[in-house]
Amino acid sequence: MKNIKHKTKNKDGFGLIEMIIVCGIIVMTFLVFMRAEVSALRLFRAGQENMEAALLAGEALEAVRSVRDESWVNNIAVLDDTGATRYYPVVQNGKWQLTAAAQPAINGTYTRFVTFAKVFRDSQDKIAASGTADANTRKVTSRVEWGSGKSSSVISYITNFQASLGGAGETKQVSYENAGNESNFSFPSGDGSGDLTQSFLAPASAIKVSRIDLLLRRDAAAAPSDVYAELRENALGNVLGVSSQITGTTISTSSGAWVEFRFQNFVSLGAGKKYTIRLRARPSAADAGSGGSGTLYWTYGSSNPYAGGVASSSVGHFSDPGYGGTLLSNYDFGFKIYSSP
Repeated sequence: MKNIKHKTKNKDGFGLIEMIIVCGIIVMTFLVFMRAEVSALRLFRAGQENMEAALLAGEALEAVRSVRDESWVNNIAVLDDTGATRYYPVVQNGKWQLTAAAQPAINGTYTRFVTFAKVFRDSQDKIAASGTADANTRKVTSRVEWGSGKSSSVISYITNFQASLGGAGETKQVSYENAGNESNFSFPSGDGSGDLTQSFLAPASAIKVSRIDLLLRRDAAAAPSDVYAELRENALGNVLGVSSQITGTTISTSSGAWVEFRFQNFVSLGAGKKYTIRLRARPSAADAGSGGSGTLYWTYGSSNPYAGGVASSSVGHFSDPGYGGTLLSNYDFGFKIYSSP
């Protein structure tokens, strides 16, 4: 009987040791799994951040292409091409714009910007480190930064494809280039003062208008609204074509400069008929309290007026679509009409 009790006691003691060992193994296994889960979460979070940054960088390139498509001359050619200036893509008035003003972090985390650099080509017209500068190509670096020194970059090249598609074959058909004054007629404003127009006579043969150039300057003290041009039968007549929208802040502040308004679809004009260019803004300059701001000057001439048309101001003012404006006798705004074959 004594021997049996002794064996039972040893058996009970051995079970307790086993239990302690098993518990230790379970705890260690749990800790291993916890550490693995933490590492997995960190990897997942890092992968998620990298993916979000890559998507944001790609979206910035799409923003650059969008403003390029509106106008290379007004939106790309005027930007710093040394790579020193950061441009931040923002959406204003429902479209992409590039601004040099720093923007808040996206989702409180990511800082996104693009830079532009010159592109050089060698004797075989290939992109090279040096050679002849290509005025119609830019190297774009889209960069997203976050956290402590984390970043993601995408590099691409953009070209002024419209120059090769339509610019080379375009012909100037009608113009008034004797404009030199710019102090009397400003546009746009938020008081509903209306739009500016210039009528013109189409040439003796029917044409397809691809773009119009207007002689504009902006006031450096105020950021004007974005603008676009309409081709109409007359100031209040049917709209025949609507141009690309031009970012107001890209217009020259030093002196009147030709600003290109391009039509995505060619506008057909009949031979020898009179038509009207109407300069418009977003928000509308014809609606009081719309939020429109100025100031832009459409440079005009008076000493040697254009015989085929006349300028007008205040068209459609105070939200009156039937108001034809004030006729500016002996005044004409600077314009050029281009056609494509």
